Amino acid sequence: MRTAFSQRRMDFTKRAHLAAQVQFYAPMFPGLTVTFEDTVGTIRDLEYAIDCQLAVAVDGLRAPLRFAVQERWREPSAMRYGDITVTEWNTATAQPSELHKFGAHIFVYGFYDERRDRVLAAAAVDVVTVLRSLALGTLAYRRESRLDQTFLGFGLRDLQRIGAVVFQLDNRVQEKAA
Repeated sequence: MRTAFSQRRMDFTKRAHLAAQVQFYAPMFPGLTVTFEDTVGTIRDLEYAIDCQLAVAVDGLRAPLRFAVQERWREPSAMRYGDITVTEWNTATAQPSELHKFGAHIFVYGFYDERRDRVLAAAAVDVVTVLRSLALGTLAYRRESRLDQTFLGFGLRDLQRIGAVVFQLDNRVQEKAA
């Protein structure tokens, strides 16, 4: 059973994803045709932490390139933390969460202003690089708890240092200049 809060959160995430199709993914793949398959609520989402799949048409290739993506959209107020968070464990069920399920190629973490229907900032992070760096102990993190989940927080600069940030967009710079 969904609570009113969880329904509002899902609606927020859906609106952010739709805005990101034009405001984030188009600049990530400039000049290319990108189509989207929503996988929220499917086995790919629930078991492999994949929210959508991108298909990118590339001249000279016979079929589109596919990218499995996990998204996390936050309110602008969360920008003050300067990090990217990944859920690790569901304490209520004693089951692994996103970090241990990742089947996505890319983890998109961004901030969406719902009032203006605007992606303020977002980063696309290479999941394999993050997981490998965690395994090797070369990526710093902090562990925290919220409600019935633990999560790991990674500094954006640390993710850049290990080469995990494959694309980054900051529309706040454009807004300040205007």
